Amino acid sequence: MSVRHIGSRGSDLALWQSRTVLAALRGSGAPGWNSDITVITTRGDVDQSPYLAGGVEKGFFTKELEVALLDRRIDLVVHSLKDLPTATPDGLRNITILPRASAADWLLIRREFHAPREDGLLPLAAGTRVGASSLRRGALLGRFAPQAQSVPLRGNVPTRVRKLAENAGVDAIILAGAGLSRLNLDLSAFVVIELSPQWWVPAPGQGALAGQCRAGEAEIEAQVAALTDHACADAAHWEREFLRVIEGGCSTPFGCHVAGSRAYLGIAGEHGWLASQVELPDFKEDKHRDEFIRGAVAGCKPIAAESLVAGTVGRALFTR
Repeated sequence: MSVRHIGSRGSDLALWQSRTVLAALRGSGAPGWNSDITVITTRGDVDQSPYLAGGVEKGFFTKELEVALLDRRIDLVVHSLKDLPTATPDGLRNITILPRASAADWLLIRREFHAPREDGLLPLAAGTRVGASSLRRGALLGRFAPQAQSVPLRGNVPTRVRKLAENAGVDAIILAGAGLSRLNLDLSAFVVIELSPQWWVPAPGQGALAGQCRAGEAEIEAQVAALTDHACADAAHWEREFLRVIEGGCSTPFGCHVAGSRAYLGIAGEHGWLASQVELPDFKEDKHRDEFIRGAVAGCKPIAAESLVAGTVGRALFTR
C-alpha cells in the first residue's frame, strides 16, 4: 500500500484541523496515512491586502490545495467548510466530517470600548472600530451596532487577536468561535461575547470541517466518509443548499444557520439587514427544494427594534 499524505495551509488553525483529522483516521484504523502534513501556500496566505477583506471569492484559500490533489501530490485536504465553493471542482469530492464546533461568531472587545446597553444592540461604545473580515459581518454590524464602525481585517486567527491586543487599528474584532476555541487562545484581556446564530446569522457551514479527496478513489473516500457526523452533515448540507440557490459567496452578505428542523436566515437588502426563520420540509426533489429556498429568502424582513430588546443578540462568555 502506498503512503497517503494530507495537505494543508500553514496556519495554526489549518494545521490543527489537519492533525485532528489525521488522528481520527488513525483512530478508526485507516492504514497508510503519513504522520507528516504537507504544507502548501495559497494565494490567500500570500496576499494580505486589507482592501480584500470581505470581498475575496470562494476558493481564494483553497485553489492551490485542490491543484495539488488533482496532481496527486497529496491525497486529502481538510477545509473549513465555510471556505469551500458550493460547486466542487471536477475530479474532487467534498465530505463533511467530524462533529461540528460552535457555529457562532464571537465578538472580542478591548475593555475600554465595552459599553453595556439595554436596547438590544451590541455593547460597543460609539465610534468603536470593529475588525470584520466579511461583508456579512459588516452588514450585521450595520444593524446590531450602528454606533460602531466596521473596518477591514486580514490575517490568520492569532494575527487578528494580536492586532486587537496591540491596538493596531481595531478596538474590537469578530471571528468564528470555532477557530478561537480550537486554538485555545488566551482571551482573558478582552470582553468576549458569543453572538447568537439565531440573530447574528453565521456563514453557511461555519464550525464544520470537510475532507476533500479525489473522486473515484473508493478506499480513501470510504475512510474519510467513516468520520462523518450525520447531524453536522445534514445541517451543513441545508445551509450550503441555501447558499447555492441564491448563488451567494463572499460577494453576497448572506448567513444561514440550521438547528434541528429550523433554518435561521439573514441577507443584506437595499435598506439594511433582513432576516427570517423557517421550518425545513422534507423535499425529495431538487426542484421543490430550490423553490422553497427562494421563497424563504424572499421572505426575509427587517428586524424590528422591539425584537432586539426582547431577544438576545449575544451573551458574555467572560468579562473579567
